[in-house]
Amino acid sequence: MRILFITSISSWGGGEVWLMDMLHGLRARGHAVFLLCRGGSPVADRAQAGGFAVFPIRIGGDLDPLVIARSRRLMIANRIEVVCTNTDKDLRFGGLAARLAGIRAVVASREVDFPLKDSWPYRFAYNSLASAIAVNSRATRDTLLSSAPWLDPSRLRVVYKGVDATPHTAATLSFLTEWGIPEGDPTVCFVGRLDEQKGLIYLLEAWKLLHAIIPHARLLLVGEGKLRPFIEEFVAHHGLQKNIILAGFRNDVRLLLSSCAVLVLPSLWEGFGYAAVEAMAEGVPVVASAASSLPEVVEDGKTGLLFPPRDSAALADALVRLLRDPGLARRMGHEGALRVRKLFTIETMLDGFEALFAEQLAPSRT
Repeated sequence: MRILFITSISSWGGGEVWLMDMLHGLRARGHAVFLLCRGGSPVADRAQAGGFAVFPIRIGGDLDPLVIARSRRLMIANRIEVVCTNTDKDLRFGGLAARLAGIRAVVASREVDFPLKDSWPYRFAYNSLASAIAVNSRATRDTLLSSAPWLDPSRLRVVYKGVDATPHTAATLSFLTEWGIPEGDPTVCFVGRLDEQKGLIYLLEAWKLLHAIIPHARLLLVGEGKLRPFIEEFVAHHGLQKNIILAGFRNDVRLLLSSCAVLVLPSLWEGFGYAAVEAMAEGVPVVASAASSLPEVVEDGKTGLLFPPRDSAALADALVRLLRDPGLARRMGHEGALRVRKLFTIETMLDGFEALFAEQLAPSRT
């Protein structure tokens, strides 16, 4: 198959990790893959470095006629058979360009557990432009159907995201010395954007409670975002400079996770929760809010602990429970690794998308 992925996202996150895994995985399976995206974006740079055909484009309004015309020409020139879009914007301009190019297989990949608007642009895009909708969880599927009863449920396909299930071995705990963390201090890790959506305000409040019980515990915040100044002020105000560490953006997340005691994800809502799956693959238990897809990823009481979103006290209790019981944490970490190998591998994800793409190209759909 000749597959074009379209994304207008200019930042780097779980969706972009998924996209790079898809490009590499489908190419390895013999498919020709292409990427249309914003020039100079992190995903453009990484895809170009990986030797993929990248079409940088200046993406403006949803229905910019120049963008649509150029996208159509690229699709025709490269004999694209399947178009897979990322955001609503991508579906509107990319889906329209695909239809004008005579491409019937247009798969909208829905990455966030967020309702659709009941307006004609959304109805047109999801009913007339998309031939199928790939959703990352049952929670996302249910949100779409409840917000858009005009969607045909048979056009939605749940395909879980996947990761490399091979655990990394932390041969040296170099990050401990990098941030001055004594080897005996338990470290809790957060991975993601420093954003309100990630529930970080509630995590900070929970950490004040935890600090009173386990004063030597450390919290490692991996990522960047607009909440960083607020977090820095909070840390300074409460004298937690030695206990809360802002690690910034890192390329060695899996190695960091393999050296931590617990991953925490206090999200108010989620896309898929890539960090949870990555931690589980490393044998690390997860404490997560019972939001969006996270209860489908983290099996409460078996691979980690779930707590109600926005409940700082419950979050602190869950973290204390695992930090005080290393045996329980090890058992949950072991079960998490098994769960990833069963449900959340890259190969399983590729199988799901490959089958969906082929289904959209089947002659019976003409």
